[in-house]
Amino acid sequence: MQEKILFVTKGGEDSDNGFAYAVELAKTLNAGIAVLMVYSRHAKNTFEDVMAAVAFAEAGDTETVKKLMNEQEESIKKIAEKKIKEFTEICGKNSLSLVHQTAFDDTITAIKEFLKNRPYIDMVLLSPNLSADKKGIDFKKLLKNITKPIVAMSAPVKAGA
Repeated sequence: MQEKILFVTKGGEDSDNGFAYAVELAKTLNAGIAVLMVYSRHAKNTFEDVMAAVAFAEAGDTETVKKLMNEQEESIKKIAEKKIKEFTEICGKNSLSLVHQTAFDDTITAIKEFLKNRPYIDMVLLSPNLSADKKGIDFKKLLKNITKPIVAMSAPVKAGA
C-alpha cells in the first residue's frame, strides 16, 4: 500500500495531536501514512544551553561543549523515537503502512524536500500543533510552494462557562 497521506507535525511531546484523524482518513482511503516530524533549526538550543556552551568554549573546554550539544540531540531523538514507535503500533493495529522522517528545518522547506522524492503523496495534513501557531507557518508561502492539497487541522474549541 502506497503512502498517500503526509501527516506533518511539530516534534515534541504533543506531536501525536491529530494523528488519530490521519489514521481514520487513511483507513477510509485505503492508504498509508507518511509522518514528517519537524523541529525548528533552533530546537536544540535553549538560551541556557547556549550560554553554558559559550562559557565552556571561552574556557577552552571544547569536549564539554560537544557533550552538551550531543545530550540535547539525544534527548530530541529519544522523544521522536518514542512517538514514532507509538505511531507504528497504531498503524500496525489498523493494517496501515507507515514511513517517517525527522527534519530540523522550517516546516515549508521540510515538506518540500520530503515531497521531492515522494510523488505518490496525495494530501498534506498539518497537525493542530502546527496550524494553531499562526507565527509558526506562513500559509500563503505554504500554498505557493506546495502543490498538493493541504488540510490544516485545528484543536477542538473549549466551551466557556
